[in-house]
Amino acid sequence: GVKDYSALEPTILRLVESIIGRFRCRVTYQAPGQQRPRTYPFDPYRLLSVQGGLYCVGRVPAYRDIITLAVDRIRALELIPETFTVDPAFDAKRYEAEAFGIVWEKPMTVVVRFRADQAPYVREREWHPTQQLRELRDGRVEVTFRAGGAFEIMRWVLGWGDAAEVVRPAALRKQMREAARHMHRQYSGS
Repeated sequence: GVKDYSALEPTILRLVESIIGRFRCRVTYQAPGQQRPRTYPFDPYRLLSVQGGLYCVGRVPAYRDIITLAVDRIRALELIPETFTVDPAFDAKRYEAEAFGIVWEKPMTVVVRFRADQAPYVREREWHPTQQLRELRDGRVEVTFRAGGAFEIMRWVLGWGDAAEVVRPAALRKQMREAARHMHRQYSGS
């Protein structure tokens, strides 16, 4: 689903101002599953639009890792009269190429096999910039790509139902098997 960001225009404009001017922010953020929002300094690097959602990639100065905030979960944002320097190790193109969605995790080589009746739909889109398609003799197609974000990859594969099968990596295949078992229990009424 697409999100409505019209009420967040002031926040988005302050984020853009911060990104362009390299001004540190004080952000109050409501993370999913947390009872209360947390407030902390944040250095926003860039905005990303992914599947109808708007996200901000940046760093919390106290931590080493790059984080991604969902813009609609920002409860307050204030520019601090303090500038920051973008981490020279941050490569926006690499970030976009290695993430399957918004989660930037260590990339893995993923192979997903699709049933022949779904192959035309798979062929007509680019699912990831690193994807390679392989036609199988029986009409099925395999998509191979290199990306991180196991949860997002699983959610994408699950969206294809029984028309898709994770071939590799073994750890993702195991996660899919566990999800299928859980779904079976859930739908069988036990």
